[in-house]
Amino acid sequence: MVTYIKLAWYSLKKNPFFSFIILFGISMTIMVIMFVGSILDTSYGANGTYKDIDRILIASNLKVIRSGENGYSNSSFSYNAYKDYFSKMKTPEVSSVSESHWFANVYYKELGKKVSREDIDHNFTKIFPLEFVKGRAFTLEDLEQRKQVAIITDQLADELFGDEEPLGKKIKTKSRYYEVVGVVKKENKLRRRVFADIYTPYNIHQKPDQEWHVFLGSSVFYMKFKNQEDLVRGQNEFQEIVASLPIDASKNEVKNEAKALTEKALLFWNMLDVDDERMFGVYLSLIAFICMFIPALSLINLNITRISERTSEMGIRKAFGASSSDLLKQLLVENVFTTLIGGVIGMIMTFGVVALFNHYSWMGEDERLEIHFILLGYGFTCTLFFSILSGFYPALKISNFGIISSLKNDKQ
Repeated sequence: MVTYIKLAWYSLKKNPFFSFIILFGISMTIMVIMFVGSILDTSYGANGTYKDIDRILIASNLKVIRSGENGYSNSSFSYNAYKDYFSKMKTPEVSSVSESHWFANVYYKELGKKVSREDIDHNFTKIFPLEFVKGRAFTLEDLEQRKQVAIITDQLADELFGDEEPLGKKIKTKSRYYEVVGVVKKENKLRRRVFADIYTPYNIHQKPDQEWHVFLGSSVFYMKFKNQEDLVRGQNEFQEIVASLPIDASKNEVKNEAKALTEKALLFWNMLDVDDERMFGVYLSLIAFICMFIPALSLINLNITRISERTSEMGIRKAFGASSSDLLKQLLVENVFTTLIGGVIGMIMTFGVVALFNHYSWMGEDERLEIHFILLGYGFTCTLFFSILSGFYPALKISNFGIISSLKNDKQ
């Protein structure tokens, strides 16, 4: 094995131009794969406040079907639907309800800021563990007593209060004054379920909109489960409740439709009407394969040209007793070694590109790409697969050359 690696290193130094092209192609391919992987892993992976995301069901949409040509109504849920039906589910460990306000204003003295606001209940931070710098989360008492309290991010606290103590300060938003009771580390905007600049208590005293629909509103439900088995049971229980929701025949309503899915499954449900979370892995693998297949075709030709220059070496080794399988093993090890060098370069380039994107906010304000250990493992796996994909055929072709034909080919 050590001898094969030494031969691979010698082969790289023997033809620097070929080596540069090969390593450049490998490193660029791995960089693209890992960059795309970083976007998906940051947005949907089980990291940070999303650490339990694969055990969380999200119910964000209810469709009320009507008969004939009366169409349907489609919206988020109302709090009434959560309170009277879905909050009573037995399978979740904990459930929560929230409402997003992407555009809001917050004021402190003469300062004013445009912010995003999220109304959350007392269970929200049990499902998505926001990182508290100081202060506390909301309690059920806060919601029941309609306390005007707020949780803000550390960045907003610095912008509004500077070096002053933020806890106890009064800020104004949605025409009301709120007392700051907690400060949390600002979330990554790519984790859209938890991102906000200010969190205010969810209004559990709101009345249903009888003029529109009692179950339609602007709220999203979250349900956290102990394990995947409970999650599947939770989906079944959720569907039973949806089927039991009353319909208004006077408004030509026929049935209600809704799904409780994981964040990854929702991605494909919105794109392709496919609700299988396993599609996320298929999607990642497909991206990786497409990104690797086309460069692999080019590298196959380069490898054939590069290895063909060594046919006499292969012929001499065969003459001294090396079998075709020995030569195949040697050439594959050499290609894996070369590809690993390119893969490491590609990973280093990925760190650089991600750092540039984050520094200049090229993804968008507050959207920061992250690279986690699992992504490095994914990049390493792709590197090995790429080495076999691009190196097996050239190695097989050269290793099967006969002794005489190998030596003749070298003389030509």
